Amino acid sequence: MRAGFLHLLGGSLLGRGLGFGANLLLSRSLGPGNLGVLTLVLSTTQTVEMTVRCGVDYGITCALTGPGADLPPERQGEIAHTALRVVQLATLITALGLVLWVLPGGGLLPRSLPMSRETLTLALVVICSLESLSSIQWDLLLIKGRTAALALRQGVFAPAKLLAAWLGALVAGLAGSLAGFALVGAVQAGWLRQRCRGLLPWPRQAHFEPATALRLVRQGIPLYGSNLLASLVFLPLLAGVARDQGLTEVGYLRAGQILVQLFTLLPGALVPVLFVRLRDSSHRVDPNRGIERSLRALWWSGLLCLVAYLLIDRWLVPFFFGVAFLPSLQATRVLVLAAVAESLGQVLHQPLLASRRTTLYALTQNGAALIAAIAGAQLIPRLGMGGFLIAKLAYALVPLLVYFLVARPAFATPVALWRHLLLTLALIPFCWRPGGGALGGGEGETVILLASLGWLALEGGVLWRWWRDS
Repeated sequence: MRAGFLHLLGGSLLGRGLGFGANLLLSRSLGPGNLGVLTLVLSTTQTVEMTVRCGVDYGITCALTGPGADLPPERQGEIAHTALRVVQLATLITALGLVLWVLPGGGLLPRSLPMSRETLTLALVVICSLESLSSIQWDLLLIKGRTAALALRQGVFAPAKLLAAWLGALVAGLAGSLAGFALVGAVQAGWLRQRCRGLLPWPRQAHFEPATALRLVRQGIPLYGSNLLASLVFLPLLAGVARDQGLTEVGYLRAGQILVQLFTLLPGALVPVLFVRLRDSSHRVDPNRGIERSLRALWWSGLLCLVAYLLIDRWLVPFFFGVAFLPSLQATRVLVLAAVAESLGQVLHQPLLASRRTTLYALTQNGAALIAAIAGAQLIPRLGMGGFLIAKLAYALVPLLVYFLVARPAFATPVALWRHLLLTLALIPFCWRPGGGALGGGEGETVILLASLGWLALEGGVLWRWWRDS
């Protein structure tokens, strides 16, 4: 687990650093409006990639780890090949549906666009298809322990797409940006195809097992349905912001999404390896107790970074993105808080997924998605970006509260975690106020935030002693 975590962390550190710089260059080159269009394209790509998985990513992970790791290599290859066929078929169907929705249906994109709707639709379908066809192959690298190769996803390919998009933007604006992103996506798909050929003995003929495909889909349906529902909720809400308030506010939300990457660095490296580790050991130890060390460290570090960010963001955002993005302060704060909460929820629900207890997970995630959908639908027409932020915050905090209460009896030090939870909730007003929460804001808020920073420093000492003695 330590080696895999270090591989993914190293890739994330490199990739997030390069990607953050590329995102900043891209934001300055495109401006808020064109950046809003790119945000819609990338958000749609994430939703389509989630859709075409059909749950087989979770199903194949369960099938080829734990007891499944002892299956003959030929049988593992047949299972993996069947999963790939499911994703390929789903990608074709989803691409056709996407064309019908965006082009003649006039969905997703607002009427006023900086380029023709036809060209934008073609770029959207190409990018979505390339990313979707690669999705299950990244899971195979994790399953087979190729974490060094998997780290290239964040360490090389993700920043390379953004750098190519920036170079394309310098040459041909938004159209060049989309072309550059798609070009690196095609290179990634070819590299993955070659890399995965050596993982397993693949069937020589056109092999597909309907019964195996059905079993993989059935195992992953609770997880897949929950994640898909969230994606299908937030993509229309984002499109609603573009339609009702304009592409500029979507660009402000993109600035927040870029900053969020810095706050999800450690969870992004830990969660995939943690799942596989819990799958191998869930029959020997209490999985909730097994995640407590990681949870406390991530929660403390997330809160520390959030409070420090609130103190300096009035200078940080204009410095990184330019003065044109200064109105994105509220969006960046709320999205960062939501990212911290969502990352903690992901750590807390790993024991449920590893032990295949997906009912509670599905109910919690679906309930949070429905709350977010209702809140967004009601508030976006009146509050615009603010309505989207409320929906996002609700989707992040509801699962965190539920999973925390469920796992709490197994924790060795629940009092410390309660303190972290209360501070997380107390920071919501500081994140919500568009003009407060920084040194340039109210003196009272600055004092409170500095006091929170000092308290977290003391908590860090307590956490270190607990780690050393446990």
